[in-house]
Amino acid sequence: MPLRKRTPEEIAAKEADKQRQAADKDLRRRQQSFDQAWQEFRSSPAGQARQAFDSGDHVFQYSIDVMNQQAIIVAMIGSTTTNRAADPTAVLNSVCREGWELVNGDFVFVMTGQQSRDKFMSSGQNVAVAGTVIAYYLFRRCEENHEAESDAALRLRLGDPAQA
Repeated sequence: MPLRKRTPEEIAAKEADKQRQAADKDLRRRQQSFDQAWQEFRSSPAGQARQAFDSGDHVFQYSIDVMNQQAIIVAMIGSTTTNRAADPTAVLNSVCREGWELVNGDFVFVMTGQQSRDKFMSSGQNVAVAGTVIAYYLFRRCEENHEAESDAALRLRLGDPAQA
């Protein structure tokens, strides 16, 4: 069977098909990226606050781990702890902008464990406590604080391919 040359129309059609496939792949990638960003927002404190506000709730409660402490015991030396802290200010401000006013905040230490060893060459124990500090915040609905952009505007800002 002899090889035949492609016509310019066939070459152009094949190139257009490649471009269409590339555009479709890019659109799927952008849509997937947007869907992930949208899910992350919806599961964030601000996203949860927006959902509660939109559903007409009068109160919204949010809790966050503001400090985590791990116990460390070193034989013959003693005990210590390592701390990891988080500043909830940005979270609290984002919730307030969704139409909520902070009413109350409370902190609770939840002990997750402890380690102890006898002191080296003396009486007594070295004790290190592990745990976490949970902050509980209670908000009440406040129409004056509602600065949130609409879901459509947020979708556009997040780059929703369907909005483009």
